[in-house]
Amino acid sequence: MTGMELSTIARYGLNPIVIVLNNGGYATERPLLDGKFNNIRLWQYSRISEVLGAGRRFDVRTEGELEAALLESLTHPESFCILDVHIGSDDISPALQRMTKELAKQVY
Repeated sequence: MTGMELSTIARYGLNPIVIVLNNGGYATERPLLDGKFNNIRLWQYSRISEVLGAGRRFDVRTEGELEAALLESLTHPESFCILDVHIGSDDISPALQRMTKELAKQVY
């Protein structure tokens, strides 16, 4: 999703729960070719609701906070909820690890 979709969601009063896995950069590309270019300035994605004037925001840093945010989001049908879930920059799935390892062999 991009900001435009979130803007449309706010405009029409829709109520999805949007989860941003915030790893501070491009985790998909890091295993292929690591470098400073994969790190991006830390955004406060949950504050997008303030910019749009709609939605409920959650800044999530622990498993307990994630559970609480999801449960609270389910009780908030008036508008969207955005969960900015902070994860480690190297936190990628085993499937992504396998895929990027094979891709790196083909590209480099």
